[in-house]
Amino acid sequence: MAAEPITPTVGVIEAVDAEHCVLRTGTNSLDELAIYVATFGFPFRVHEPPELIAHIRALTTRLTAAVD
Repeated sequence: MAAEPITPTVGVIEAVDAEHCVLRTGTNSLDELAIYVATFGFPFRVHEPPELIAHIRALTTRLTAAVD
């Protein structure tokens, strides 16, 4: 399922087990990467880089405030 939206030009998916995988990708824009992974339609966890983690937290706060 995860491999469907990921083309080789976007990144590389590595299987961890039957239910988990790791996506290795990159971009020049934290906004682009945060929104991109959020639109896949399945749960995910960001492990690194720390800048992306902080950026997603800030986006989450802004998006949540927009719908309160």
